[in-house]
Amino acid sequence: MKNKPYRFLFPGLFALATFLFFWLAYPYHVYNQEQFQLFQFSWRYLAETLAVPGGLADWCGRFLTQFFYFSAAGSLILALLLTAIQLATAALVKTQSLPGYALTFIPPVLLLLFFCDADAMPCTLVAILLSLLCALAVLRIHPSLLRNILAVVATALLFFLLGPLSVLFLVACIVHERKLLPGLLMIVVFALCVLCLHKTMGYPYYRLLYGINYYRFHHHMPAWPWIAAAAEALVLAFSPLFKRQGKAWEGIAAYGAVMALGILGVFLCYDSEKETYLKYDFLTRRFQWNAILAEARKDNPQKPYEMASVNLALVKTGNAYRMFQFYQNGTDGLLPEYTNDFMHPLIPSEAYFQLGMVNASQRYSFEAQELIPDFQKSVRAYKRLAETNLVNRNYKVAEKYLRGLEKTLFYRGWARSRKAMCGNEAAIDADPGYGYLRKVRLHDRDFLFNRQAMESMLAYLVQENPSNHMALEYLLAWDLLDKNLKGFVNFCPFEGYPGGVPRCYQEAFLLDFAGTTQSLDNVPAFIDRDVVTAFSIFMREHNSGTPAQTLANRFGDTYWFYYFYRLGQ
Repeated sequence: MKNKPYRFLFPGLFALATFLFFWLAYPYHVYNQEQFQLFQFSWRYLAETLAVPGGLADWCGRFLTQFFYFSAAGSLILALLLTAIQLATAALVKTQSLPGYALTFIPPVLLLLFFCDADAMPCTLVAILLSLLCALAVLRIHPSLLRNILAVVATALLFFLLGPLSVLFLVACIVHERKLLPGLLMIVVFALCVLCLHKTMGYPYYRLLYGINYYRFHHHMPAWPWIAAAAEALVLAFSPLFKRQGKAWEGIAAYGAVMALGILGVFLCYDSEKETYLKYDFLTRRFQWNAILAEARKDNPQKPYEMASVNLALVKTGNAYRMFQFYQNGTDGLLPEYTNDFMHPLIPSEAYFQLGMVNASQRYSFEAQELIPDFQKSVRAYKRLAETNLVNRNYKVAEKYLRGLEKTLFYRGWARSRKAMCGNEAAIDADPGYGYLRKVRLHDRDFLFNRQAMESMLAYLVQENPSNHMALEYLLAWDLLDKNLKGFVNFCPFEGYPGGVPRCYQEAFLLDFAGTTQSLDNVPAFIDRDVVTAFSIFMREHNSGTPAQTLANRFGDTYWFYYFYRLGQ
């Protein structure tokens, strides 16, 4: 293998496979990273980030994460970082054998599994890559006292700039030098860095040793980054064993083992449930209502927050009457109850904003941002908070959020256009979105409310603004999902549908009507005869004890089936 084609072929294949995995199988995990940070091009933001141990890696990771706004760009960045780690490892190992070269893929494969977690931070890859590159740079210097001094100084500097994963720089230098005194000195300096930062900055030892910014949550961290770091250290430590050429079958076996490890790991770590939720969250954020409905027909979602996205899409596309064609899980699938979480309140916030309940939307977005575990700001929350304050005429507050967005790459133009609206009442009133919200929002009763009074809040919206058709659809849907037939019949404008009353509304009315009369002969004219016939058949089979699954095959998309067989009676 004089030309060593595997040095180009295998890294290229690995980069391509990684890119395709994130782009095609995991795109919404990629998108999710971008919305929970607010990377700003400002000296203050740079200084605040660098002030934390591991700050340089964190700043670089955040810089790259802003490009995750595009799934293809984010996937490419992750693929290139992982491949660069493999190439840097191979350069340090300097192996001539195919089996040895295959083992250099183990650390990036393990890191790939780490990024199956939505809360894994890209700064982890940056810290490992820069540690290896710095080791390569120092080891290029001719062996001398100068190189030893640079290695010791770099140990301290890299710990502060990259965090504890800079230990790989230390490992690479010690393995290459194989001298006791310089190695011990570097270990002592590394330990002193941990001690000094603990004493001066007050960080607990476990935070300093596990890494402050490698994972979104600070109270726990998956072991994957350190398993990958341990694998990296072992590959570097046993690099002398890789000098011999080796046999072809050994190389094939090594690559097969690494490939099997990666495929099995991805299969075990792939979080399909989270990816599905993030898909609906992303489509809601981008207002892709028809895409939401198309995905729902394929996925048949049943989680409350996913259904909240689907029901919002149904209303926004004028298909609220089709809601029982999808699985419904009660009012939690319409306007979910607030939870102390940084992610889940965002879909209800969007629904409240579209309804005209501006203060409720503002509360959900603000609380979600404040609950981000690594204390970053959110571009998505910043946008929504700027909008709610524009509608509420709190222009000074809106400008605060818009100034932050002006310092970003992809939101600068949007922020400047909204900043021009601040104080310009005519411009806001003329805007089709903000002007409409000012007309249909609650003016006297838009306060923080008890969720048990949701029907009343929606009724107030309709009473104050009869043109708020979305509020009416939500009010009717709330009563139907809450199985409040009296409330539904009271609020539904049965005579106000020129093309005829939607079928599910007829079904609900008929169910209430049957509870107050012994005969269905005198049903109102807006009830179709085929609905009456279907209702009679359903009730006969229901009363005779027909299994629910049998009924679902014929009546699963009716309100009657929901009323009797979903969430109890």
